[in-house]
Amino acid sequence: MLAIAAFLVADALESPAFSAPALSDLYPGDIGIEKDKSVVFAEDFESGNLKKWNDYDGNPTPFNVLLEDPGPFDIKGNHVVRVRAPSGQRGGADLVKVLPQGYDRLYARWYFKYEPGFNFNARNHGSGLHAGSRNLLGRSDFRPTGDDWFSAWLEYSPETHRPQAYVYYRGMYQDCVDPNGRCWGDHFPGKSDGPFTAKPQHQVKVQPPVLEAGRWYCLEVMMDGGKPTPTEAGANGILDYWIDGVEIGPWNDLWLRTTADLKIDILWLNLFHHDGTHSDAGILFDHVVVATTYIGPGKPPAKGPAQ
Repeated sequence: MLAIAAFLVADALESPAFSAPALSDLYPGDIGIEKDKSVVFAEDFESGNLKKWNDYDGNPTPFNVLLEDPGPFDIKGNHVVRVRAPSGQRGGADLVKVLPQGYDRLYARWYFKYEPGFNFNARNHGSGLHAGSRNLLGRSDFRPTGDDWFSAWLEYSPETHRPQAYVYYRGMYQDCVDPNGRCWGDHFPGKSDGPFTAKPQHQVKVQPPVLEAGRWYCLEVMMDGGKPTPTEAGANGILDYWIDGVEIGPWNDLWLRTTADLKIDILWLNLFHHDGTHSDAGILFDHVVVATTYIGPGKPPAKGPAQ
């Protein structure tokens, strides 16, 4: 898997620009990446526990389980975490990381694999970055005020089985019953027709791939809160994401916040299903990195003479 160029972060108010190299190019197999000054958090699940995470429920089994698996780099003895939703009912399981501080722009990259037998027709919510109070993590059905929270979760569409971003933010508009009341998250890419038609600039730029069970994907999401503005005029918040190094965005005119005090401060790895129609198969995660610069798909570690 080839890593694309890293993205320049010199101006947090501009769309990402190509630079080189990607952070992961410097650390094959992610070995030593946690020591890089741009890295905020890194987890390879080799510690034998989930103590790096901050979940109130303690990540109980059988919903959060560490397993031996070759992982995305096909390494013998490698470990991953498996997340499964409760069988036959609405609900989910997750891993929550409260970051050491808030950030205006942040990148989060992780590898994921859906287990064989996973039902991509089941409605779901996924993983991503969150700005604001932890008590608002996972909230839905209302539009943020601009000084409380915004979130972007990467999940799959049950209609197309392709990845999509599900985003709650001050300027959301695609699925609002009442412009001043109840809203559900915008999709990126957004639909080009139907009752929840997205603005032309929020529709498909690059078509994400159709997801398959039983194979590893590299996903990276970037959010930039943009300039705080009292109205949508002049808003320049950014959402972007990559699948296996292929850029799907960016969308760079989003009204994400009204105050500079609202910053990105939580990483959420999550699998949630709306009802009991989902399969018992879950999702595996590995090689999680959060950084202030573009991370990119990793390369396998170099093999020594004895390997």
